[in-house]
Amino acid sequence: MAGAAENLMTVDEFLAWERQQPERYEFAGGVAVMMTGGSLDHSTIASNLRTTLREKLRGTPCLPFRGDAKVIANGNIRYPDLTVTCSPITGQDDIVPAPLLVFEVASPSTARADGGHKKFDYFATPSIRQYVIIEQDERLVDLYTRTPDGWVNEIIAGDAVLVLSSIGVEIALDAIYEDTELAAIPRRADEAPVRAG
Repeated sequence: MAGAAENLMTVDEFLAWERQQPERYEFAGGVAVMMTGGSLDHSTIASNLRTTLREKLRGTPCLPFRGDAKVIANGNIRYPDLTVTCSPITGQDDIVPAPLLVFEVASPSTARADGGHKKFDYFATPSIRQYVIIEQDERLVDLYTRTPDGWVNEIIAGDAVLVLSSIGVEIALDAIYEDTELAAIPRRADEAPVRAG
């Protein structure tokens, strides 16, 4: 992330201001910080997650949202790479109500925030039951689950399956990393793309 606004704002001031901006900004500690783009693997992983979750959640009240939907977490505004809610929504909302599950796809530039400030913002948000950090440079997922005794951390790696107890869904890491450099079955360089028609 780069480029911070100078003046401290309240959440309401930030929301009114940010809705008028062409760029996306996160908001933490009274400061707006412009969001930057990610790598193609980052985008692919987030798309794989959204597609897989949308299919697995079809017919339920739960919906996954990609990174253009805001989450209010501990009084800060975040744009997770993917969020799942099972609460009713309206099409005009731009804030995900009562998020249950939040995903961040970590990159070298975001790993510290994803495992630090953002993690604690998500932990402090009562509706969030699980927080998932997905590495894009190795087949590794850091899963945090809220329990009555606090947060429990589990590392999922290799060919394992990610168990999302908060929504009753399991996702193989193969599905998460499909079409990236970490795919179980790499795409051949000489393979022509499939054309519709």
